Amino acid sequence: MLTFEDRYDAARNKFFADNPQAMKEIEAVNPRVIEAGGMTVEEYRKAQRIRVFAEAAEKRGIDLDEFVIGLVAESPQQAQEWRLKRHRQMADALGIDWPEYKDLNKIHE
Repeated sequence: MLTFEDRYDAARNKFFADNPQAMKEIEAVNPRVIEAGGMTVEEYRKAQRIRVFAEAAEKRGIDLDEFVIGLVAESPQQAQEWRLKRHRQMADALGIDWPEYKDLNKIHE
């Protein structure tokens, strides 16, 4: 079972595999310029991959979690499971019991 981090990594990998030009632009930055800014090339590229990925979700007008789900869920059922799990975690973090949270957010299981 994929963890939250695994899903994000898999989604970013798929996004960049499907959008090689975006990766080329990140890799085109001169390593000397990166290092002069106080980062390693690896740190810079990782940060840029995260930024470009988040911007891609924003340009599509969807939340980042939903973008990830759309890229890596293997079925509509799996996508719905992940959404519900995310909502349950949010309810727990907010200290709201699940039935109340579902009602407030109009969630139907």
